Amino acid sequence: MSGLGNRTAILTLARLASYGLQLISPIFLVRLLSVEEFGRYREFLLYASILQAFAQFSINDSLLYCVPANPGSPWRLARQTALLTLCSSLLVVLVLAGLDGWSGGHLVNGYLAPLVAYTLLSVNLDFWEYFWLANGKAKPVFFYSAGRLAVRVLVVVVTAALTHDFHVVIWALVALEGARCLAAGITLLIVDRARHEPVLREPWRDQLRFCIPSGMASLLAMLNRNVSNVIVARTLGAVALAQYAIGRFGEPVVATVRNSVSAVILPEMVRKDGGTALALWQKATVINTIMLFPIVVLVARYAEPLVTWVFGPSYASAAVVMQIYMLVVIRECFDFAPALRAVNRTRPLVESNVAGLVACTVAMLLLIPVAGLAGAMIAFVIASAIDVSWLGWRTLQAYKVSVRDLLPWRSIAKTAVAAAVAGLLIVSSVWTEVFGRPGIVLGGLAYLAAFALLLQVMHIPEAMVLQAWGKRLVLRRTA
Repeated sequence: MSGLGNRTAILTLARLASYGLQLISPIFLVRLLSVEEFGRYREFLLYASILQAFAQFSINDSLLYCVPANPGSPWRLARQTALLTLCSSLLVVLVLAGLDGWSGGHLVNGYLAPLVAYTLLSVNLDFWEYFWLANGKAKPVFFYSAGRLAVRVLVVVVTAALTHDFHVVIWALVALEGARCLAAGITLLIVDRARHEPVLREPWRDQLRFCIPSGMASLLAMLNRNVSNVIVARTLGAVALAQYAIGRFGEPVVATVRNSVSAVILPEMVRKDGGTALALWQKATVINTIMLFPIVVLVARYAEPLVTWVFGPSYASAAVVMQIYMLVVIRECFDFAPALRAVNRTRPLVESNVAGLVACTVAMLLLIPVAGLAGAMIAFVIASAIDVSWLGWRTLQAYKVSVRDLLPWRSIAKTAVAAAVAGLLIVSSVWTEVFGRPGIVLGGLAYLAAFALLLQVMHIPEAMVLQAWGKRLVLRRTA
């Protein structure tokens, strides 16, 4: 568990770095661009993220399964991944260009040229993180992602500060991805060892067998997460999208914590038998709750002062959206995807996302006219609940276990109680009344300390494992 803990921690930091453009740049951009221009910038990123999901189609993710299954030929799989991604991305941009032309240029609101360039340059030759993880190397992932973050944020913020024009910011991002793609191509030519590896027995079959259902599931999951953004942008406009984006500001953090744990344990689960794999996934689920439940409590309590402090009073209406989004964070603790993928059951991932996508679309059309942005987020919550319920049921079938044995309910319940009881420390407004805005930080630190203490008092096994891993890490760094 110690090795998994080290890789999870490093990967979490790396993934946070890769999401840095969404986490750090908005803090500056809301002050350098008007609310409408920031909304237009987020609209471009929204369309770009959807196109990236189509183009990537879980091709990079497949390395987490295929490399452990073919340990003698990792570079052949890397080459194969690069070729599949190139074909997929070319097909996506050609279809996009055709559909946008058919719509008279209204499909992507005039962003066609930068979207085509950004999609091709950002997804191709970008398999490195998954390649390193599949080979059990998490440290290169951190340095790669951290360096990429630093450059991207610097380019976006400096460009916005100099021009105050979101169009220029977008093209600066395109240029940066072009430089990254060129550097990645040169690196691959230098380090590629495919010619020294044994030929794969079925070079395309296993990877395509994984990619097609898993890619469809990932694509539908992306659409499920973003359909509310698209509908908000189309029905309420760029200003509303800017508010909604700030309300979901913490989404990359949540996705990072959950996906980092999942990405690290999936190769390990593939190598183990069903019972051992399920036990490993159960531990990871409890770790998710330990990491995310405190975020739910803190944001639910301090959303309004945090939003106005960090983003300014113009974004005050995003606070309610952020508080409702915490219900989605609770759902994200229960990531059934690794449990299903470990036994190569990816069809349920497609089914659940179809159900969630339909539910979200219908609920949004009903709730936005009634409750505006809050209604959009409530619709997203409903879709998330349907999605996780379906996945839970299908996991029961895959592992042939009862509801009682599916999850470590006792540890999860104890974690929830610890999070709620520790929250009593921050119910009062005394922290902000006495200390002002720094009181949010002080209250948050006091809450986290109380939460950690309660975890120890309740003797939650996974918390003990995390504590032991943390001590070893500190001692190792000190030595």
